[in-house]
Amino acid sequence: MYKPVAKRGAILFFALTGLSAISDMYEYSLDAYKIVFLNALDTSKKDNVLTARLRFIQEKLTQLVYEFTCMGIFEIHKLMFSFQMTTMIMDGEEELNRDELDFFLKGNTSLDAVENKPFKWLQTNGWKDAVRLADMGGCW
Repeated sequence: MYKPVAKRGAILFFALTGLSAISDMYEYSLDAYKIVFLNALDTSKKDNVLTARLRFIQEKLTQLVYEFTCMGIFEIHKLMFSFQMTTMIMDGEEELNRDELDFFLKGNTSLDAVENKPFKWLQTNGWKDAVRLADMGGCW
C-alpha cells in the first residue's frame, strides 16, 4: 500500500541528485535524504484512512525535500530545481504531456513553411511557434 510513497521518494531523490549535473558542489548522500524521508513520515498529518495518510506523507515529503534542497543551492538554481522536480513528479504520475514539454523547451523545430505572419512586428519564429501551438490544441 505504501508503494506510491516509495515511488515519490525515489523521484524526489533522483531530482535532488540530478543537481550534481549543474555543479559538483550539489552532492547529496542517501543518508542525508533518508533523514528527510523519515522526518516526513514522522511530521506528516496522521489519518486513520490509509489513502489520506499516504497523500499527507507524499505532500510533506515533497515539501521537506524542496525546503532541504533550497537551503543548500544558489537562488539562481531554485526555479530550475522546482521545474525539474515538478516535471519528474508529473511524469511519475503519468500526467506529463511529453509533446507539450518538448515544445516548451525547444519551440517549433520543424522546417515546414507556414502561412504568412499576420503582423510585421511578429518574428517569423514566433509565428511558427504560435501556429504549432494552435495545432497542438494549446491555449487558443
